[in-house]
Amino acid sequence: MGICLQGTDGIRGPIQQYLPQSEHPVKWYLQTGEITPEFFQLYTYSICCLLRKFELTEITNSIVVGWDSRDTSGTFNNAAILGILQAGLAPRSVGILPTPAVALHMLATQASAAIVLTASHNPADQNGIKIFLGSSGLKLFPSDEEALTEFLLKQPWPLANSNIIYDACDESEAAQKNFITHLLQNQDFEMILDRPESINIITDSAFGACQVIVQHFPKSWKIFQHYNADCSHEINRFSGVADLEGTHWLSEQHLKNGRWKDYTALHQLFQNLQKHPEILHLSWIFDGDGDRCFILVADPSRQGIHILSGDALMLLISSESEFQSQNKYLFNTIESDLEASSRILGMQFNLRQCAVGDKWLLLEAFDSRIKILKEHVRKFSGTNKDLIDHIQNTLVEMRKGIRPSAFELTRLWRDLIKEIPEANQLSTDFFLGGEESGHVILPATHSKQLVFLGNGLLVAFKATEILYKRWLHNLEEFFKNIKALQPQGTHFTLHVYYVVKEKLLETRFRDELCQIIQERAGNLYPEFIQDWVNLPEDNQLLMLQLKDEDTLKIAIFIRNSGTEDKLSLYIQGNGISDQALNELSGKIYWHLLCHCKNRNSTWYQSETQIMVELLKVSPTISWPENPVKKSRLLHEMRNKQKFVNGGPENLVLTEMGRRYAQFLSENTDFKGG
Repeated sequence: MGICLQGTDGIRGPIQQYLPQSEHPVKWYLQTGEITPEFFQLYTYSICCLLRKFELTEITNSIVVGWDSRDTSGTFNNAAILGILQAGLAPRSVGILPTPAVALHMLATQASAAIVLTASHNPADQNGIKIFLGSSGLKLFPSDEEALTEFLLKQPWPLANSNIIYDACDESEAAQKNFITHLLQNQDFEMILDRPESINIITDSAFGACQVIVQHFPKSWKIFQHYNADCSHEINRFSGVADLEGTHWLSEQHLKNGRWKDYTALHQLFQNLQKHPEILHLSWIFDGDGDRCFILVADPSRQGIHILSGDALMLLISSESEFQSQNKYLFNTIESDLEASSRILGMQFNLRQCAVGDKWLLLEAFDSRIKILKEHVRKFSGTNKDLIDHIQNTLVEMRKGIRPSAFELTRLWRDLIKEIPEANQLSTDFFLGGEESGHVILPATHSKQLVFLGNGLLVAFKATEILYKRWLHNLEEFFKNIKALQPQGTHFTLHVYYVVKEKLLETRFRDELCQIIQERAGNLYPEFIQDWVNLPEDNQLLMLQLKDEDTLKIAIFIRNSGTEDKLSLYIQGNGISDQALNELSGKIYWHLLCHCKNRNSTWYQSETQIMVELLKVSPTISWPENPVKKSRLLHEMRNKQKFVNGGPENLVLTEMGRRYAQFLSENTDFKGG
């Protein structure tokens, strides 16, 4: 297995506006973790060269490129476009646009690929790149990313002069209209769009890409209020889905105190509830690039807000009896709540799990296309049967070896649909795929073509249609059912930021960690059977399941984030108390905290200085001068790792924070890596 720069979904990292002279963009990234405009230029150049190598530019030379709102100067966006031009391909710019809209425009225009410049839910000081391949709509798999990384490292810098034969063209208006048409064609929402007397919806675009779409909603749609929709503001700050992860309920007291006091969309939702308790109040919460969505439901009887995350939205959509079928499949990931998974199994669906990342859900959707073609194979000629057999056999062999290639599968699929155009239109047994984080893939049609995209807006429309219908049908039962959508099991996540990600691959450390997990689980739950799970798609994952005969009771797993500078400990329980699982997690988390931090990270150094200083009676805190970095550091220390409470001027260590700060002060020569 080769070197791979990418994570769960493309590549992300903190930005640096200038590459030092004589440095190579990729080697600089490997050394510092920083992404420069030159890195974007070389990255898009390289992906375009690989598209040529795999013969994926034969039908069209166009590449759709879009972005979220974080690059206000346009430096990174322009560098990415330049890389496409230098590779001899034609960029079609769609400007600021949600990720699913960029991918949809690729499919609608039959472009060779779509490149989305975004760091999704990450803070404004970061940027990144996501890639979709034309025809198939697949994202890159690890084998593709290794090939891309190998190609990147072989490229000289600066790139050799090349004759640019195309101009970049602006297709932003067409792409926006295309996406809004797609939304309208795939929902039955007209019945409520002009009924502000019975429903109100706040949209929270996280100061990101969704604002471009919601601002084009027709004025006759009077039920909407749009918040956090100014692209000049800091993306994802006090907004969006990321901070709501793991939270299922917010009361008025929560909103008045602590971490939620600056979240204007949440406060407006509560004010709407108090002003008009007789109508249905919802909020659609997106991330910076619009491929994730949570839905908030205001509850007048309890005076608070229910938060429907990815698992809850999947339960809601799949609970509609008209959709249920034993011939349909739902897919979720290992991050999904155990109890939510067991409830899906109780419905008339088949359930399968896969690794974290919607690229694996897209692979399952692609697999479902091939299966349905095999069922219809008798309709086709001998040559076409051979094409179907070949792509199926290739996919089977790739999955056996855990080495799928999106490049190769896309080439085969493109050749197949040239001969069998209706292959793109056949319904499949893939009903729904999703993650707790709010990525939900809902099959939809566009110009008769079946498409699979993680589309936050489409999911919001579909879920709201169901919610409104149930609210009208039985108001008394409605909020009981909303509460019931929340998984009843325990599911919490403990984060460690600024880490040496290679640590989880070190044999000695991995063995130590496994021993701690096994001993802790064995001491607390001797009656349960221990089963280590190997997930070939994620070789860094550590996962132990505890079973009571055939019933899965507890899952403990540790994995590096593929999108942020962190690793996380996940604890899930089915019928297990929070207190018991907290006792189980304590020693494991402390070991990660003490051994996985990256001492060379400037973020770690700033965090350490602040933590140790807070042990003093009158601390003097030195924050980063950059306000974005200051905001991020406070957020990750307070909201994510729970080390501190309060604001920048009145920080107080939590119990865990004090213990960790004491450890740091007593281990000044301690090396986190």
